Amino acid sequence: MRPILSLAVFSSLLLANEANLDTIKPIKEFAPPPIITPNVTQSAFVENQFDRTQRNEYPFVTNLLDNSADMFHISAGMYGKSFYNSSLFKYRGSNFYTILNANFTKANNYKDGSGKKWNYGYNRQGQSAILGFVPNDLSELRLTFLRDNIDKDKQPEHAMDAFKTTRKVGKLNIRLGEEDLSNTLNFEFILKKVERKADNFHLRDATKNVKVDLKRNIFETNLKYDADFSSFHNQIGAGFEKDKHDGKRYLKRGSTWVFNGYRFADVRNDKFMLFDTLAYRFNEANEASLALKYEEQRSKLNGVDNKFFVPNPIAPNTTRKLIRQIYGEDVSDKIKKDAFSASLKYKFTPNDKDSYFAKLESLSRLPSNMERFNALYGQNDSGWIANPNLEPERHNRAVLGFKFGSEFYKEYLNSLQNKDAFSFGGHFIADSVKNLIIFDRRHSKTAMPLINKNDVISRNVDATLYSVNLNSEYSFARHFGLKSSLYYNYGQNKTDGRPLYQIRPFEANFAFDYKDYASFGSYNLGTALRLVSKQTRSDFSKQNGLGIDKKEAAKGFGLLDLYGGVEFKNKVGIRFGVANLFDKDYAEFISGDHVAALDPVVVHAPGRTFFISFHSSF
Repeated sequence: MRPILSLAVFSSLLLANEANLDTIKPIKEFAPPPIITPNVTQSAFVENQFDRTQRNEYPFVTNLLDNSADMFHISAGMYGKSFYNSSLFKYRGSNFYTILNANFTKANNYKDGSGKKWNYGYNRQGQSAILGFVPNDLSELRLTFLRDNIDKDKQPEHAMDAFKTTRKVGKLNIRLGEEDLSNTLNFEFILKKVERKADNFHLRDATKNVKVDLKRNIFETNLKYDADFSSFHNQIGAGFEKDKHDGKRYLKRGSTWVFNGYRFADVRNDKFMLFDTLAYRFNEANEASLALKYEEQRSKLNGVDNKFFVPNPIAPNTTRKLIRQIYGEDVSDKIKKDAFSASLKYKFTPNDKDSYFAKLESLSRLPSNMERFNALYGQNDSGWIANPNLEPERHNRAVLGFKFGSEFYKEYLNSLQNKDAFSFGGHFIADSVKNLIIFDRRHSKTAMPLINKNDVISRNVDATLYSVNLNSEYSFARHFGLKSSLYYNYGQNKTDGRPLYQIRPFEANFAFDYKDYASFGSYNLGTALRLVSKQTRSDFSKQNGLGIDKKEAAKGFGLLDLYGGVEFKNKVGIRFGVANLFDKDYAEFISGDHVAALDPVVVHAPGRTFFISFHSSF
C-alpha cells in the first residue's frame, strides 16, 4: 500500500504555457457560445445559457461509440422541445488523416418549474474539417476549418436579440522535427472572421426599431521551437496578432436607418508576443519550470472622430467627445500597452497516478475591446462608454494543487482488476489583483442632462480573489461509483470595499452511478444531485455599483437528475434521462452571456425535461 502524501491542491486553470495570458479571464465575459468542435460534437447537449448543469460530464456508455476509432459516427436526440444531431467522419491512412463533421441544433422555448413559458431558442448549424498530411516522422501539416452559424438567438434577458451570428476559423499548423518536441519547430497561422447582427424587431415587438451590426477579423501567427538538452526542456517563441473590429448602431426614423452610435469605432489592434518556458527535471519524480511572456499591443480607433446622430444637438456626437465627457480626458490616436507575465512552478510526480505542485506567478492581462472601446450613448442608465485608457491587470497568485489515485485506480467506473479504487483532486488559488478591470456605473449626481447620466463605464480597481475546488471519485463493488465536487469562490473589490459581481456561489455536486456489461453490450444508470447555495456577496444596486446581480437569482437551489444509457455490440446505443426531476423553479446566479446584458432580466432555467438520443458508430 503506497503512503498517502499530505494534501495539497490541484489546479486545472493553467495546463499549457505556464505564463499564458489567456488563462486569466475577465470577471464576466460576453460572447456567443463556444464553437462545437469535432472532439465533443457527438456527445454534446443542446446549449442553454440559462442552465449551467454540466450534463455532458455524465458517464454514459454511449460515449464509447462517440469516441471510438470507427470511421462513421451519428448522433441525434431530443431534449424537451429542442433537438440536436451530428454526423462525424474520420479516417487515418498511412501518411494522412481527415475528420469531417456537420451538426445542427434547433433550440425551442421551454417552461420553468412554475409553468412559466420562456421565449428562448435558436437555430444553429456547424461544420468542421481537419486534413492532415504526415510525409515522414519529422514533419506534419494540418489544415483546420470551422464554421458556426447561429440564427434567431432569442435573448429574453436583454432588450435585443442576436438575430444572426456567423463565425469562421481557418488554421494551418506545420511541424518540422520530432513529434515528442525534443527538437521541433512549429508554425501556426489562424484566420478568424465574426459577423453579428442584433436587433429588437425581428423576434419581438418594439416601439423604436434599433439594430447593431458587428464585424471582426483576426489574423494570428506564431512560431515555437522546442528542444531537449541534458535534463532541460526549453520552448521559445514569438507571435503576432492583427485585430480589426467594427460595430455600428442604427435607429430607424420613418423609413430611413440612421447611424446613431459606434459599438466599436473601427478598432485596429496589433499585438506582438515573445515567450519562453524552461523546465528542468531533477529526476523522474521532480521537475521545476520557469515561464515568461511579454506582449505589446498598439491600438487605434479609426472612427473616433466620425459623427453620428444624437437626439440632443448639444450632446456628444463622436466617440472622442463621449469619452471626454465621461472620463475627462482625451483618447490618444495611438494607444500602446504592454504586459509581462512570469510563472515559477515545482511539480512532484511520484508515480503515474499522483501529482502535486505549487506555483508562484505574476500574470498580466491586456484589456479586451469590450472593456476599452465600447461607446454607445443612452438615456439614464442605458448607455455604455468604456475607457480606452485602462491599465492591464496584474495578478499575483499562489496556486497549490494535487491529484491522488489509489493503487487500483484507472478511471471512474473502470478500476484495475475490478478492485475498489478512489481518487482525490482539487485546487486552491489565492490572487491579489492590481488594476482589475471591472464594469461599473457613472453615478452622476447632476439632475441634467439625462443622456449618459448613469452609463456603464469601465475602470481599474484593486481586488482579492480566492478559488477552491475539491473533487473525488470512488469505484466499488465492480459496478458502482460515487462522485463529488465542491466549488467555492470569493471576490472582493478592495478599492471600493464591496463584493465583486458575478462570483459563482458555493456549489456541491454528487453522483451515484452503476455500470455493467451484458451479452448485448453494456449499460449504465445514474443519478446526480446539484446543490447551489444562496449568494450573499453580490452587486445588486445600480446606484452604488453595477447592478448586474439580481436578488431573485441569488437564491439557493437543489436539482436532481436521473440518467442512463445502453449500447449494443459497440455499434448502436441510446442515452436517456430526466433533468430537474422534481420540477424545481430556479434561476442561475451567473446570468446569460450570449450578448452583453449588463442589466439582465432574470430568466429561470427549464423545469422537468426529458431527453433521449440515439448514437451509432460503424
